[in-house]
Amino acid sequence: MNPSTAIQLFFCPLNTDLLDESSASIVRSWLPEDEVKKVDRFIQQSSREQGLMVRGYLRSVLSHFASVEPDEWQFEYGEKGKPKLTAAQFAQTGLHFNLSHSGDWLLIGVVNTNGAAQQQTEIELGVDIERRRETTNIHSILNHYFSKPEEAALLALPEKQQRERFFDLWSLKESYIKAKGLGLALSLKSFAFELNNLQFHSVPVTYQCLLNTQTLPKELCLSDKIPLGLRCEDEQCEAEQTEYVTTSNWQCYLGRIDQVYRFAISLDCGVENQVDVIAKEVSWIDLINTSISTNINN
Repeated sequence: MNPSTAIQLFFCPLNTDLLDESSASIVRSWLPEDEVKKVDRFIQQSSREQGLMVRGYLRSVLSHFASVEPDEWQFEYGEKGKPKLTAAQFAQTGLHFNLSHSGDWLLIGVVNTNGAAQQQTEIELGVDIERRRETTNIHSILNHYFSKPEEAALLALPEKQQRERFFDLWSLKESYIKAKGLGLALSLKSFAFELNNLQFHSVPVTYQCLLNTQTLPKELCLSDKIPLGLRCEDEQCEAEQTEYVTTSNWQCYLGRIDQVYRFAISLDCGVENQVDVIAKEVSWIDLINTSISTNINN
């Protein structure tokens, strides 16, 4: 039997009306000076408030996995800005994480390898959440950022379905480059997703809150594993003729919250394995005020 990896997805509403003076003060007290300066550099007030909420959610969510106070988390950043725990805190907790926000939602993905053999294996994890936008000129982007197979498959669809496919692919591609931690230094044409046989199933949502107001449906739509092809480089080949070789180690999934928002996961644990997705919606008020001794079951 193939090994199994659990990834927990935390869907966090970015409703700035919830950020009152008290919770803003609490989160600012958690942040080191450099993070406070990053938040304060945003010009728009709404951006500053969302920036504060993103950092508050992340630190509070991580504290549910370990006996580490929200103000004690320490992060390192890759060359292109990908965040991760410091080596000392990773050794203590075994936590891999990634995050993404768009519009009204923040998505945090966490893989807990504490006590597992996977802790000795380098895990690459990326998540992305995207808001569907009618104003995006998708056709001006296709040729620059999509592979030839992806572009051809998209243009073969009826026009009404092309925008949906565009944002599905964009979310998947963002999750992969975030997992690799290379940003746009990794060409978006160097890999391709094949979505022709896309199948979705339901994933129950657990509400990590006490409030009666729930903004996610009771179940999310999540695809089966999506094939990822990596470009087989050959200097003698033209770009249009380059082959894409499917890799089995990467576990890539596409999900949909509703008709506006979709999300994607890209995960490589070094081996081909089964991925169990656990989805939770969290409450800002409860998360900020809940004791870190509360455990989130894997």
